[in-house]
Amino acid sequence: MTVLPALRMMVAGLVLVSACSGSSSSSSSSSSSSSASQATTAQSTITPSPSTGPVTTLETAPSLDRPTTRGTGTTSASATTPDPATTPDTATSSTTPLTTAEGVDGYYATVSPGGRLPTEQACAAEVLAQASNEVRTVNDGPNHTTVDVRVDIDGADERWNEAFAPRVTGNFQGTTEQILRWGACKWGFDEDITRARAVTESSWRMTTKGDTTDDSAACDLLGLSAPCAQSYGLLQVKGTVHEGTYPASTRSSAFGVDYAMAWLRSCYEGGFSWLVEFGHAAGDEWGCVGTWFSGNWWDQEAKDYVDEVRRNLDDRAWDDYGS
Repeated sequence: MTVLPALRMMVAGLVLVSACSGSSSSSSSSSSSSSASQATTAQSTITPSPSTGPVTTLETAPSLDRPTTRGTGTTSASATTPDPATTPDTATSSTTPLTTAEGVDGYYATVSPGGRLPTEQACAAEVLAQASNEVRTVNDGPNHTTVDVRVDIDGADERWNEAFAPRVTGNFQGTTEQILRWGACKWGFDEDITRARAVTESSWRMTTKGDTTDDSAACDLLGLSAPCAQSYGLLQVKGTVHEGTYPASTRSSAFGVDYAMAWLRSCYEGGFSWLVEFGHAAGDEWGCVGTWFSGNWWDQEAKDYVDEVRRNLDDRAWDDYGS
């Protein structure tokens, strides 16, 4: 999650499509984005299920001491747009699932900038083919709920928004672990780092909410009264920064994960020109992980956050869930 210097002024609507399971919660990233356009919402068929539905009981985020401010995030006059290693067309053209990690069948590893990304359908087929028990039954509703919402990727340059924003669909249902693996597969990131990020952000609970503020102007952006939480879901997407993601990020686990991973891929491809003056370039996965939290490039808050994610990665904290 991150705090933007100037809060976005519009929150898009959404149409909820209930399916049959649910997932977790998320943290928001930052960006003084390049003129993000207002999110648009497509129509969808609503098929409610008695056993599923939006999350109504939320918990305070477990341990994160999130920054309340961020750098300006503006591009200086001398900053230039980075030249990513690939064009967006190349980055999104593959239909082959990623099962390339050495010695591990079906493990999703990080795909280098410019690498070919699989389709969400290919990832879904592969992920669902492997049995997975639900370790967070509280996520059952949102794990099996999809939403039909279209949003821009906050902070991403126009070319990357054109390439990646249409891919953000949240079109998946499964267990919490399957949803995290699907997001890692679809956007080409290491699945264990993705698991560890979700541990750090929400302990894999969709009921987690974070970044509570007394700022009525910020809460107004979400249609809420102050005080209000700003960040929701497995990866704590910050609704006051990532325009149009709330309340979809509270209702659909897959949508929040999909958006957060699309944001990370845009950063990883070098698609945030507003960060260039601070040293941002393509290929620094951990730098992008830190920026998702702090809104700046390798500042102290980002470093501390990355250290916590790495600890959870080393400890494989998720292995204790459900036990």
